[in-house]
Amino acid sequence: MSRQGLELIRAEFEERTWQAFWRTAVDDVPPKDVAAELSMTPGSVRVAKCRVLRRLREEFGELLD
Repeated sequence: MSRQGLELIRAEFEERTWQAFWRTAVDDVPPKDVAAELSMTPGSVRVAKCRVLRRLREEFGELLD
């Protein structure tokens, strides 16, 4: 997965959605903490993470497995 590929996927999402994904999936911050940081509910943070992960799997599935 290239940095350019990640940037293309990132452009498909609102900044807050991407940040919710990044903070939970990459930085391993609990959803409740990310929710407080981004003025979201923990459920919205989990949904954002799932949406981005789904899109990444569509684009880079063979590299993520």
